[in-house]
Amino acid sequence: MSSKAAPAMEKPVPQNIEAERSVLGAVLLDNNALVKAAEHLHSGDFFLSQHERIFRKMLALADAQKPIDLMMLTDELQAGGELDSAGGAPYVASLADGMPKVSNVEHYAKIVAEKSRLRKIMHIGNDLFQGAGEKDAASIELLGKIESFVKDANSNGFVGDRKLVAVDLRDFLTMTLDKIDFIIEPILPVSNSAMIFSPTGAGKTYIMLYLAYCVAVGRPECFVWNIPSARPVVYVDGEMDCPTLQERGQEIARGFMDEGTPGANFFKLITPDLQKKFPPRINTKDGRARIEDHCTPGGLLVLDNIVTLCPGGDDKESEDWAVIQEWILYLRRKRIAVFLVQHAGKSGDQLGTSKKEIQLSCNLKLRTASDYTPEDGLRVEARLTKLRRRGKDGRFEPRWVQPFEIVLRVEAGTATFSTRPMLDLLKKKAVEMLIAGMRENDVAQETGLSRFVIYRLKQRIKSDGAAAATDA
Repeated sequence: MSSKAAPAMEKPVPQNIEAERSVLGAVLLDNNALVKAAEHLHSGDFFLSQHERIFRKMLALADAQKPIDLMMLTDELQAGGELDSAGGAPYVASLADGMPKVSNVEHYAKIVAEKSRLRKIMHIGNDLFQGAGEKDAASIELLGKIESFVKDANSNGFVGDRKLVAVDLRDFLTMTLDKIDFIIEPILPVSNSAMIFSPTGAGKTYIMLYLAYCVAVGRPECFVWNIPSARPVVYVDGEMDCPTLQERGQEIARGFMDEGTPGANFFKLITPDLQKKFPPRINTKDGRARIEDHCTPGGLLVLDNIVTLCPGGDDKESEDWAVIQEWILYLRRKRIAVFLVQHAGKSGDQLGTSKKEIQLSCNLKLRTASDYTPEDGLRVEARLTKLRRRGKDGRFEPRWVQPFEIVLRVEAGTATFSTRPMLDLLKKKAVEMLIAGMRENDVAQETGLSRFVIYRLKQRIKSDGAAAATDA
């Protein structure tokens, strides 16, 4: 194999031949991979000259709107008299052998581009070293070379990922941006994040599975919210055993007889019991990458739940969450929405650092109904403790934000969910508490109603009596 001439240096020239082969092999297996690769590198970034020739020919075939397969690529190289210098037909054919996942092409393209940048830095460094040792060396000329190199590096994107983009307000206000669309309207816009939390045993996994299933099949309504269209879902479970998860999935699926099952690859499950070795951990780079491999732009990623998918001591939680938060923001830029599932503590709030709630589009709190009995099956109160947006085009429906009750019945192996508004029930409960002599703040804390609503109820009790108070 021939390679570009390297300067005389003690250390080896930066290179990654396997990454270069992986990029070329990915394009042969899936021509769409060329678009992703070309976003990060060009033909001059390859260390081996035959790889440079092959990639350049692939780009030419793409420009000519011709398929990039082994036969076409070999013929084009042969016609241009470049087949031998590209390593020969057997070498070109070997590029797709033992290829890793095509979806990793961006990863390998970035490696190739990074090695190319390091080689350029090494070359300019060597030139500066040699130039500074010459008899008539002038520092101003050498500094000019450094300045020119840095300027060229900036204009070619060498450090573009680190340079902050600042947009003038006048330009920002007229920018053409994607219109707001929703995974679940209005609680989860595309590319945003949300969280559902509850104490153990309140059914958050059952409810989250149902929500995810509704998204995957595009059921128009889910609880009190809207689902505009079907979206691909990746559901990562870190806690439940496989048989129980399967049983719940089957029960939910039987309740969707009209819509049927999700389309192929529209609902993927990742669960610990099915992993050959290690389940994914979202507080590790490798774990996040393994999950991300399965996600689709415009789709939904469910992480159930944070405690099991991010194991570790309490003293590391803030540090771990800072990394996970960066990952969620990165997924947002890739148009992947995230729904987090979390446990609640004794206080009823979600466990751990409150930093989790800062970037969320919505926060959904569940708790077992106060008058719950075991005969009720699953019956929980659901309320939003945070909602960042209105609906599409500024539309707003009061039912979206009012607390409601979720009831789950499983009969003959079929799960059915129903809801009913809780506002009137909570007002009646608040009136009973006020008449019993409870303080306004305690009533607000217990019912979740605002202190203003409690104040109005108390005034109505004084003026019109308890019977009229719930009409306030």
